[in-house]
Amino acid sequence: MIPLPPSFEKLLALLRTLPSVGPKMSERIAFHLLRLPEDQIREFISAVQETYRTVRPCSICGYWDDDSPCRICGDDSRDKSVLCVVEGSQDIQAIGRVRKFNGLFHVLGGILSPLDGVGPQDLEIDSLLRRLENEPIGEVILALNPDMEGETTCQYIAKRIQALSQRIKITRPAQGLPVGGELEYMDELTLTRALEGRRDVS
Repeated sequence: MIPLPPSFEKLLALLRTLPSVGPKMSERIAFHLLRLPEDQIREFISAVQETYRTVRPCSICGYWDDDSPCRICGDDSRDKSVLCVVEGSQDIQAIGRVRKFNGLFHVLGGILSPLDGVGPQDLEIDSLLRRLENEPIGEVILALNPDMEGETTCQYIAKRIQALSQRIKITRPAQGLPVGGELEYMDELTLTRALEGRRDVS
């Protein structure tokens, strides 16, 4: 194997910590960065530093923003009676492309995964239940990925909500979402159909 400079090896190692970036992709990104003009590199570094310094989870919903409450929670035109529960902020971006959905969001910050040591106490479930007690929410859409962990998390949250209140309708996105698919990669039409055809959680 042809040796690389230690600084380049360190860059490759850091890039491989990013989602979906393997050895080949990390090399492509690293060599691309090296070919950029210095002013573009400085602008890139500055943007990362500024984002890291200013963007934080919203104190209400958990969406990443530089305001708290975030722009979503502070938008008076949104339907305050419908709350869409998602795993992460990237899922809000995906659902945000569906222009027909105009409700609020709640970010769990993950899903239940006992094998990885992730339990209910590690997610924003208690803060979700507090919102349901204090806000005029009539429907909760559990928009988690349709895999085993997502389904388990939905069932757990549904039971907690039902124990809290029988008046709150609990639904799941229905047709259009393939088993094992991830929300952030769904196209707008698929998400639109899934949200419009959502079903009750029994």
